[in-house]
Amino acid sequence: MNTISNHPWSPGELIETQQDAPSKGLFQWWYSLTALPDASVTASVVQREAIRKSRLISVIVACLLISFTAFIPGCLALPNHYVIVADLGMMPFCIIALILNKTQKPTLAGVLLTVAFELALMLVILTSTPFDEPSLQQYELFVFGELLAVSLITPASVFAVGLFNIGFISWSLVFQTPKDPHLIAVLQTQFAPIWVRPVAVQFLVAGVTYLWVISATKAIARANQAEMIAKLEHEMADQKRDLEAGIQQILQTHVYVANGNFNARAPLTQDNVLWQIAQALNNLLIRFQRAVQAERELKRLEEAISFSVNNIQQADVDKQMPVLQPTRTSLDRMIAVLQGRTLGKASAYPSQPGSRVPPPQSNHGDWPQLRPWRNSIMSQTSNTPDMDS
Repeated sequence: MNTISNHPWSPGELIETQQDAPSKGLFQWWYSLTALPDASVTASVVQREAIRKSRLISVIVACLLISFTAFIPGCLALPNHYVIVADLGMMPFCIIALILNKTQKPTLAGVLLTVAFELALMLVILTSTPFDEPSLQQYELFVFGELLAVSLITPASVFAVGLFNIGFISWSLVFQTPKDPHLIAVLQTQFAPIWVRPVAVQFLVAGVTYLWVISATKAIARANQAEMIAKLEHEMADQKRDLEAGIQQILQTHVYVANGNFNARAPLTQDNVLWQIAQALNNLLIRFQRAVQAERELKRLEEAISFSVNNIQQADVDKQMPVLQPTRTSLDRMIAVLQGRTLGKASAYPSQPGSRVPPPQSNHGDWPQLRPWRNSIMSQTSNTPDMDS
């Protein structure tokens, strides 16, 4: 007892032991033919109880078949030839009970076996001619009907079968004919002791078997409950490990982003309990990355505008034609357009002091000798790649 209580075990060990238990032997072969299949790991308590009762019926029927077969020589030696009829007649009922048991009707199979046994025993008692003192011993065989009822039907059914047996025993002692003369004389003087013996056996067997089956059922229920608790603990341990792993991955993603890696994402799938949080975080990181990129582009655009304005102001101070260089931002399109207009205004500034400004020779009002230079600038600016493209 101390060895069992001091031996450490875990829920996972219990579950794995049940999953990996080999199914071998003669009993397992018999179960595969006549009983419900093995219960899965996720089977409920009701399903496990049905499988347990199905296997119990399978074993009991096997024992009955072996017993009826072994009793055939003894039945042939008895003077009552109906005994062999009852013995052989029970075998088809056993086969039918096995079929019902295999087709997930164990309770119906138990009722069939109990009723068939009771009728067979009643047939043997009623055909005992003459009914003498040795025939009284057959009353005690009714306890097997009670055992079948309490084991295969319900625990409370044993009292119904016991009351029926008591009623039949009482009727048989009083009304069954023909009786042996010696038995009639004995019953006239000792009816109460003769009647009390089989009746007491029925009451005793019914009470003891009922209490035994009830206690066994409660023990099985506690064992099933303990197994379910162990399975839940095993599942909770797995969920805890998944939860801790998911938390570590999400925290690591935060660390990557804090260090400047905006391409980091939380790699969690839908089988993880935190996958919705990880998905929301990934969506947030995508939007944050886009916002950072937009902020960078805006900063570059502001620097390009400031640089271009400074160039224009300096050119105005120097009374020169401003030359705006490509900035590789969205400002380049406007620079390409303004560059030509700026060249058009260059006629207001003479190339040499004291020179005369000629009239405009084109729609833009630029000097003819500056047109090739302006066209070259326009060509360069038009071929400059755009940030949006």
